[in-house]
Amino acid sequence: MVLKTLYKNLKFLCKNDLWDLKRTSEWASLDKIPEIRKMRLFKEMQQHKLLSLKPNILSYDESIDYIINSKCSLCRFGDGEFNQIMGGSEPFQKNNPVLTQRLKEILMTCLDSSDLNSNIRIAISRLYYNFSDWNNLIFPRFFEEFVVSNENFLVEVCNPKYTYISTEISQLYHIFKEYDFASYFGHIKEIWKDRDIAIICGDRIFNNIENNIFDCAKSTEYIYAPTTEAFNQYDEILDKAKKISKEKLVIAILGPTATLLAWDLSLCGYQILDFGHIAQDYDSFLKKENQNIKTVTDFFDKD
Repeated sequence: MVLKTLYKNLKFLCKNDLWDLKRTSEWASLDKIPEIRKMRLFKEMQQHKLLSLKPNILSYDESIDYIINSKCSLCRFGDGEFNQIMGGSEPFQKNNPVLTQRLKEILMTCLDSSDLNSNIRIAISRLYYNFSDWNNLIFPRFFEEFVVSNENFLVEVCNPKYTYISTEISQLYHIFKEYDFASYFGHIKEIWKDRDIAIICGDRIFNNIENNIFDCAKSTEYIYAPTTEAFNQYDEILDKAKKISKEKLVIAILGPTATLLAWDLSLCGYQILDFGHIAQDYDSFLKKENQNIKTVTDFFDKD
């Protein structure tokens, strides 16, 4: 009986591509398979076009070292930015056609061979293209469903010849169950240690933060913008940002608007890092907040 069942399952897998099943009844039936077994199945499907793409996305430590050594600017493209490009919204920003077009244009610069040596680096998720870390995720189903649903898009926007930064570097504590978080935070703080910095952020971001990851900077200037729908005031935010001294490192924490701001300011001669949830992530780590589905969902929801 066991052998017969095994034979039927193998026959099914040989005839069907798990990725293309998506939300069909066959895909639904796979919910009965433990998550880790599904991950192993995905990892073994080397013939799949997303897996065969093998983009050059630096590891988390490599990404931090790259920023420290090159003093590059950084534009992050996570699921929020991808959703904007595909016509969706996210908690911090409703879809806006102008923002969508600008984000798409920035992301597509990675496909232009003439721009591969630019000092503006694009960050995308290692977890969308490399499943080796999935067993350590707090919330693997999100990544699984996002990749399955958006596979063609993820292939289209990725250039295997481009060196990407890993977008996870700004939120590792709320992604992984186990990691040397103390070492990671110590490492990333080296980026702004003893430097004059300016932080462009939502006006409520630091309200509930007790442990400031930027406390090792030489000096800190804050420029506040709306926590939500910041793009609606983009011109005003950009004008304020251009008054910052170019000697300062600029850090933007402002949802998808930060991605666009990082691009525009870098073209003006600034080093600016779109660093997402880094302040909240560090505060949660020092507070030893529980890592579970509820805290992760609350973390990525709007303030």
